[in-house]
Amino acid sequence: MSAIRLLPPPKHNARSLVWVFFALVPIGFGVLALLLGQDANWDLRNYHWYNAHSFLHGRFGFDLLPAQTPSFYNPILDVPFFLLATHVPARVAGFALGFFQGLNFIPLFMLGYAGLNITHVWRKTVICAALALLGMLGGGGISLIGTTFYDNVTSVGLFVSALFVIRYYDRLMVLPEKRAFLLALLCGVPCGLMMGLKLPSVIFCVGLCFGILAMGGSFRRLFLASFAFGIGVLLGVAITLGPWAWFLQTHFGNPFFPYFNDFFKSPLAPLKDARDVQFIPHGFLNNLAFPFLFAKSPFIVGEIEWRDWRLPILYALALLAVMLRIPFERVGKKSLAEPHAARYLLVAAAISWLLWLRMFAIYRYAIPFEMLAPLLIVMAADWLPFKLKYRAWIAACLLLVVAVSVMPGNWTRRTSWLDHFVEVKVPPLPDHADLMILMAGIEPYAHVIPEFPPDIPFVRIQSNFISPEEKKGFNHLIRARLEEHKGPYMLLIPSFQIMAGDDALAIYGLARAPEPCKTVVDRLYDDNPLSLCRLVRKPG
Repeated sequence: MSAIRLLPPPKHNARSLVWVFFALVPIGFGVLALLLGQDANWDLRNYHWYNAHSFLHGRFGFDLLPAQTPSFYNPILDVPFFLLATHVPARVAGFALGFFQGLNFIPLFMLGYAGLNITHVWRKTVICAALALLGMLGGGGISLIGTTFYDNVTSVGLFVSALFVIRYYDRLMVLPEKRAFLLALLCGVPCGLMMGLKLPSVIFCVGLCFGILAMGGSFRRLFLASFAFGIGVLLGVAITLGPWAWFLQTHFGNPFFPYFNDFFKSPLAPLKDARDVQFIPHGFLNNLAFPFLFAKSPFIVGEIEWRDWRLPILYALALLAVMLRIPFERVGKKSLAEPHAARYLLVAAAISWLLWLRMFAIYRYAIPFEMLAPLLIVMAADWLPFKLKYRAWIAACLLLVVAVSVMPGNWTRRTSWLDHFVEVKVPPLPDHADLMILMAGIEPYAHVIPEFPPDIPFVRIQSNFISPEEKKGFNHLIRARLEEHKGPYMLLIPSFQIMAGDDALAIYGLARAPEPCKTVVDRLYDDNPLSLCRLVRKPG
């Protein structure tokens, strides 16, 4: 077994170039985040901003459902950016977020350097840098730069775990079993930490865990490493999700509330798993051809338009390589990729793909696939039964097609940056000591709550989690909260949804007062003016 290098030799000039890449690429992504425009996406306005505020100021329970279903999401991932963006100018916060997302370059480069078998050091350095950059500049990846979706933040931990497995493969095969177990466990921790922060990362954790079994060598050792890696994943999940899961279990009888409630059976939510399954394909042919279907029509895997052909190219190439490799021997013994690294990453990707297809089929959750795809295309091309130079040319031509196919999407950005990330002008609220503000509709606007006086509770009576006419357990909590309140009420709602708000209010015996509503100015999202209306109790 040969030692695996992650960087050029210490005394080689190419190493200096790598350190330049490591320094400049994240800075470049910070600048790119500024050029793309300030993030104003739906989820930011719905829960990424509010959940961090609620967690830091102890508002969970004081407010009810302002962020709709995501009110119950683990807020820890949202806290760092919220703290930064509330203390520095918006441009500084946007640059910092883009910079951190640019750090994906480092483990992606190292994965390429560890996984490719190219003897010329300078050539290998440039190729690995190009593959990493192409991976990060995909149709979905560019659209996420500088945004708070964080799929390209948690990806850093996933790539680090994969890198550790490849880097320490030799040691996992020869160390005493107890030490090998501990090493594999530590490899799984970064992956588990990310899963605890963002649960859809589970698909990659499972793939990286079971992909170890395909690396080659003693099956006993591979099984031990895979099992230990899984324990490491669970340890990481326990660290980042454990306290929040305990909180949800204590208050709602379900550690993943409201998800998987068909198993946990909390009386406060319907007895179903509550996952968003609208994008999951049905039927054998749709599942088989799914990469080509969403390459043609991206709306079947998300809400925005974008274009990138790397996943259908990788999908077709991998299937072709497997089919041709069975009846034909590869010409020559030279390879583009280290065999154990290629088997690990390709099998892990295949397992993760199948889980993604059955659990989500939401493209944002597939961003780590997009980032790894250029490297995986080279590794899949290396399985073709052709001479080395033909395999290399095939990979190069396919990557060129990938590069020209990219058309990034837009998750809603401001064309001009604000001075502060969220700027809201709240009208005067006299005598608000006993005021309760209700929210209705399903539009996202919880991000304005931090700009109101902190002693005002917000209760959402209508959301994508619950409607007032439904006989759900959580409605009893809302009704009890409204009946206990003896002070005045106001309604905060997007102006175009006032009629829907009137219907929801009527169920609770409330109505808008006859005087005109006030306007709350939300500069983050100018297209959605908010109305603040005084409410009165209806007779009887």
